[in-house]
Amino acid sequence: MFDAVLRITLVRATLTFVVLLLCLGVRPVWAAPPLPVKVVVLSMFENGEPTGDKPGELQLWLERNPQLREMPFTMGEYSLYYADSGLLVACLGGGIPNATASTMALGLDERFDLSKAYWLIAGIAGADPQDLSLGSAAWAGAVVDGDLVYEIDAREIPDAWPYGFIPLGASEPADGPQDVSTGWTLDTISFELDKGLSEWAYQLTRNTPLMDTPAMQAFRAEFDGYPLAQRPPFVTRGDTLSASTYWHGEKLNQWANDWLRVYAGESAQFMTSNMEDSGTLTALHRLGRAGRVDPQRVLVLRTASNYTMPPKGRSAAWSTTAEYPDGGLGALDTAQRVGQPVVDALIDNWGTYRDSLPHAQDRIPVVFDTDMAIDDWAALLFLARHPRIELLAVTVSASGEAHCEPGARNALALLDLVDPHNQVPVSCGDSYPMDGYFVFPVPWQKDMDSLSGVAITPSVREPDTRHGVELLHDVLAAASAPVTVLATGPLTNIAQWLERYPGDRSKTDRLVVMGGALDAPGNIIVPGFTDDNPNTRAEWNIYVDPLAADKVLRSDLAIELVGLDVTNHVKVTTDFAAQFKGRVDNPAAAFWDAVLDANQWFIDSGEYYFWDVLAALAVIDRDRFCEGDMLGLAVQYEETDQPWGATSDKTMPEISSMGTPRRHFAAASAGVIEEREGVKNTLFCRTTDAEAAFELFMNTLTSGDAARD
Repeated sequence: MFDAVLRITLVRATLTFVVLLLCLGVRPVWAAPPLPVKVVVLSMFENGEPTGDKPGELQLWLERNPQLREMPFTMGEYSLYYADSGLLVACLGGGIPNATASTMALGLDERFDLSKAYWLIAGIAGADPQDLSLGSAAWAGAVVDGDLVYEIDAREIPDAWPYGFIPLGASEPADGPQDVSTGWTLDTISFELDKGLSEWAYQLTRNTPLMDTPAMQAFRAEFDGYPLAQRPPFVTRGDTLSASTYWHGEKLNQWANDWLRVYAGESAQFMTSNMEDSGTLTALHRLGRAGRVDPQRVLVLRTASNYTMPPKGRSAAWSTTAEYPDGGLGALDTAQRVGQPVVDALIDNWGTYRDSLPHAQDRIPVVFDTDMAIDDWAALLFLARHPRIELLAVTVSASGEAHCEPGARNALALLDLVDPHNQVPVSCGDSYPMDGYFVFPVPWQKDMDSLSGVAITPSVREPDTRHGVELLHDVLAAASAPVTVLATGPLTNIAQWLERYPGDRSKTDRLVVMGGALDAPGNIIVPGFTDDNPNTRAEWNIYVDPLAADKVLRSDLAIELVGLDVTNHVKVTTDFAAQFKGRVDNPAAAFWDAVLDANQWFIDSGEYYFWDVLAALAVIDRDRFCEGDMLGLAVQYEETDQPWGATSDKTMPEISSMGTPRRHFAAASAGVIEEREGVKNTLFCRTTDAEAAFELFMNTLTSGDAARD
């Protein structure tokens, strides 16, 4: 009997000692080593069972990562799920109190080594209809708390106030942060996330194809006057407001926008409302003090399940309780679909990311000078979507196929297809060549101005008011690295820029030009448009402004000329169009597919090539897409008093851009490229990898892995 009592006493003493050690953070020597965690995914709520029924934020992660196994979590609201790859998935429970408590409990759980773990908060949210559409995703740069606030009863708000919320210590709404350090703890109001990490995640996922359903489309259609709310879902960057109160309405939406600027700075942009993240971030920062986690390794992804204010004609009361379209399935799917590539990249590259945070890949800064013709549209979409391109500006060469205003507005609209929040400036250059009277055929110009009749949502932005040459100069002056200039129309803007700002040569890495022909036949004679033109050797971009082209080729810039000699290897065929149609999965690709349909006659003619697209591809990979010879080149422009009427516009100003009387050039020789003695500054492209060109283009405009190419 005594032995039994002694054994029980010893067992109890041992258990007590173990518990005491655990509380002190000391692990018994016989305990299993903690499980290494590389990525923690935090969801906030679930509907019913973890799998197999109506999904919440947890379910899709479990169903799409079947390697996860369930583990008990007594201090949390739900079980934990762990995979040997280092992925840990948790569901915190809705609201700031649950999120705070569950995150703290997880951070102190001795079963896991979380010291190097990345934390991905992925959940649905209300969205500002001024910024997002249903099913869209926003990577947050800042998380701001909306609960630590003075509030006045809505029935007693002064008439001059827009709403009844006041910053702590202030006396009126939207007043700046006050010094209330004697009475409040303010370090939980605003959390700035690591900019490099967030930018990396955005660049990795910005082209992710997203779910869109008829119910989502119908709900979006109600938001007349909010153009971004009516767009198909997209991925962008935008900050989030956290509050346990499920707030709603136009006035409170204004408060949310003001509140983020008060606490996260003037550049903060409210896009999503959530009910947990300030609590989660508070716990992670407290855990960081103890060395349990690294709070710098936090990503916040919020997706739009509903809007934070009603459409016109609907009340806030209706909108507050309105059912989410499809039960929010689009937003739930987006949270997992966009978050998964980030999880996979972190785990697959753990050897690198264990000890150093990811950062966005260095990109090629590019200014695109374009005349906004059919192939320019494809090139612009390619540049805007490719992860290695940082598109700094678009300048429209209005002496080319599209006119100035429609060309600029079309460029803005195409950029918005890729990212409605892009800030790429677009402006026009002169509407006439530097000298001469040549123009593209008028029917072509009309077709280019109208995007071949393919409908597109206009941009909410206006073209930049600066002349294209001034915009190009200003962008280069502000760039932190030498810039690549890509020119795919007449070289009017480029020649004027070189003459006006010769010092910009040192800020230019390379000039890639689509234009010209050397050994290949020209393309000026087009049946039904220019049958009688005597020029058999020139290419259209060089022909229209031959003086500008000659000035550019004679400059000391490092030039790559992607002319007909190489573009003739990349013919657009019916088979290519069919392959592309089968891969359409986003608005940019859908637009280009519609353009191909509208120009089937062009494809059938056998005269449609990837002219400008190949030049854009050469910006990415010169060795693969532009092999050739270094040459010294010049362009012919012989003055004549016998104008060629079919390709001349005699209504042009009589004075050239140089202030001299405008001249006519001989149509038979204008734009013909010839070799010259002297500096060989131009890489003349002769061969390319046509198969790789088509594949890279399709991979970039659709969900293919462009980053690998």
